[in-house]
Amino acid sequence: MSLIELETCICADTETCFDLSRSIDLHSFSTVQTRERAIAGKTSGLIGADETVTWQATHFGIRQKLTSKITAYDRPFHFRDEQLKGAFQFIKHDHYFSTIADGTLMRDVFRFQSPLGILGRVVDVVIMKRYLTRFLIKRNNIIKNVAESGTGAALLEAERTPHIREQNGIFSYTNNGFILQGKFLRTRYSWSDIETVFAYKEDLITTDAICIDLFTKKGGHVFLTESDPGWDRFLEQLSEHLSAIPGNWEQALVRSPFATNFTLLFDQKGRALEQAEAGCYANKHKP
Repeated sequence: MSLIELETCICADTETCFDLSRSIDLHSFSTVQTRERAIAGKTSGLIGADETVTWQATHFGIRQKLTSKITAYDRPFHFRDEQLKGAFQFIKHDHYFSTIADGTLMRDVFRFQSPLGILGRVVDVVIMKRYLTRFLIKRNNIIKNVAESGTGAALLEAERTPHIREQNGIFSYTNNGFILQGKFLRTRYSWSDIETVFAYKEDLITTDAICIDLFTKKGGHVFLTESDPGWDRFLEQLSEHLSAIPGNWEQALVRSPFATNFTLLFDQKGRALEQAEAGCYANKHKP
């Protein structure tokens, strides 16, 4: 048997870290390099006690399938997933979460053994342990980055939202907010959570594209452009729920071709453009 133990410090609460670690969608996002996707069992959302998922992925150029089950579950402190069927003789992955001064200590205890007896043990020591350690570190870093940003809370809100009132393009609307469907992840935002909205034009050489940046109270940042499916309906919803947004902002923005025309549409704190800009883009790229 081979053993991998890892510790990751995350500046977020244990419930968030625990739930992100059992998100099927976030796992798929964190393993893009192996084209991992859930094809049976629990294929989206948050996997829970006694549930199974079958993953299809490409490792070492070979497409493989692995079915695992949650065999231990104590939210938000510990869960274990075990291989039921797959290429290994066995896999047992324990996920532990404990509160520390700066947030959460996430600890992985990963036990595995390849088939083929003595040859398999040599492969484990020489190749597999290094490969799987890199795989887990990358996954953990993505969990850490998502948990420490506003995206973590928004992703989990989308997982927990059962009722969709309306769907249009990449947007789904709930009674008090919207869900944004990205390439890999869904995120949910409340209208009341939106703190600041900027609008501007992006120069695409032969034309301009209207864009908006939304910033939330929890540190989330949403970038949208008029090429996004459902854009017009989203602007209607945005103006309806944030009534302080001026009604003619699009017409004003398109004047002066190929100029950025960076504009503050809404700020819950009542800041001027320069103040809001400095606060929102302090650690983010400004267009």
